[in-house]
Amino acid sequence: MGRVPGHGKGCFLRGSLLILGLVGIACHREDPRIRELTTQASQSDEAAQQLRRAWMAQLTRLPALARHLPHQTAPLTIPFTPEQIRFLQARINAERDVSSRALIQEALVQDELIRKLGGRLEELKKALPAPDEVQPDDSHYGLAMRFLRAKGIPDDRARRMLSRIALLDRLAPGFLVYHFMVGDTYATWVAQGSASCTPAELNQPGGLDRLKSARDRTLVHGGQLSQELRGLQAQKRALELEVSELQLQRESFSEAQESLQSEKSANNRELNSLHYLMGRKDTLEREGIISMPLLGRSQAGPNWRDALFTRHLDLRRTRTLQLRASDLGLPRIGRVEVVPGSYLEKVHYRILFSPDRQSATVELLVPARFMNDKVVFAVSR
Repeated sequence: MGRVPGHGKGCFLRGSLLILGLVGIACHREDPRIRELTTQASQSDEAAQQLRRAWMAQLTRLPALARHLPHQTAPLTIPFTPEQIRFLQARINAERDVSSRALIQEALVQDELIRKLGGRLEELKKALPAPDEVQPDDSHYGLAMRFLRAKGIPDDRARRMLSRIALLDRLAPGFLVYHFMVGDTYATWVAQGSASCTPAELNQPGGLDRLKSARDRTLVHGGQLSQELRGLQAQKRALELEVSELQLQRESFSEAQESLQSEKSANNRELNSLHYLMGRKDTLEREGIISMPLLGRSQAGPNWRDALFTRHLDLRRTRTLQLRASDLGLPRIGRVEVVPGSYLEKVHYRILFSPDRQSATVELLVPARFMNDKVVFAVSR
């Protein structure tokens, strides 16, 4: 708390990504699923802002366009109904007034853009959990604590977790705060949502003053618009449109939450990488990482620890890896032993040596046996 994003790795563009690795996690790296979810959240926010701008552009045309539609009794909706589209296209074909024709053509082009943006936004939202929409007096710390409590994490542990990451000092009503928990990794991402400024703009020096000034200017401008009937009508339609948008978001996020639960089960099956360490056998034994008894199978030594396994083989893409003598400071590779010894050569794996013994290829015969496991490849001359 207290650090302003934009300084160092916590820099914001349209939102904020904050990742916390919990104690005991095997590989201290950003989870690929976290990167995927936060990228989708960023793209979703950008699509929402594009759609919002397209709606506002269309709203300026609707009052003038209404007179071109027959028996228009209800307010125009966005996008147009199929009947309205057919009628307007027929009107274009018969229209001789160039200005009216251009207006109708622009409205139809904008309608198609709105449909495409809306479809893209819905696709992005399907893969995301429901965010917290910021209300007055909400804080990033409070929303994060509420999320972690709902996950069953005790308060003292949650406070320690949050004390180690940078949270936004300020939130504006309308911001969307996403929470992600993938395995033992927690992340939070803040999107602009329906607010008039981005998280980065609000949290820059002087951002709060600029927000207040913008609010004051908007109030003055709203007072001027209140004197014009057309401005009031356009504003009312815009507000009704935003309410409809929020209702659509609520329904979509409910569906996305159910989808995420089933996706979470699928993600457990995606933890199918082999985490491995390769090194010289004598060095590994001397450092206590492996134990090679005279009788019995090789096994983990007293200094075997998760942080050593910094290499990973994605078993979805390949089932082979190569060991090179030059990488280990050896003139040649004489033998490769796999630790722990519960992995059996020619049953679970096999090793193919190059003719000059400068390299060896390990082929995993039973990839499922190695999924999400840790293995040491001990090489000797």
